[in-house]
Amino acid sequence: MVPVTFFHGGNEFATFALVDSGAAGAIISTIIAEALGIDWQQTPVSVGFTLSGQFRSHKIEHVKAEIDGNVFSLTIHVVEGISPYHCILGQADLFQKATITFEGFRNEFDIAFRRMN
Repeated sequence: MVPVTFFHGGNEFATFALVDSGAAGAIISTIIAEALGIDWQQTPVSVGFTLSGQFRSHKIEHVKAEIDGNVFSLTIHVVEGISPYHCILGQADLFQKATITFEGFRNEFDIAFRRMN
C-alpha cells in the first residue's frame, strides 16, 4: 500500500493504493470518483471479469496522481460496487512510470520514478 493523492478538475483526494503487478491498470471506487467531481455515470460502461466474478467500470482519462512528490497522468477505471475507498494501481499506469522493487526476504518495497522529458 502506498499513499497517493488524485487530482481532477480542481478537486483532490488522498488515499492509499494497493500496488498490484497483476492488475492491468488503475481502478478507484465510485466514492473516490465522486469526491474528485467525476461524473462517472455519464461515461460508457464496460463489463469485465475477475476470479470473483463480473464487474462494471467506467473509463476516465487524464487524471493526475501524486506519489512521494512525483506527479503523473493516468487513465483510471471507476468500478461500481467495490469498497468505498478501494484503489489499485497496476501495469498500465504506475508500472510504466517507475521501477517497482519487491524484496520480500528483506521486507522492502521501493518505487523509483523514471525521469520523463
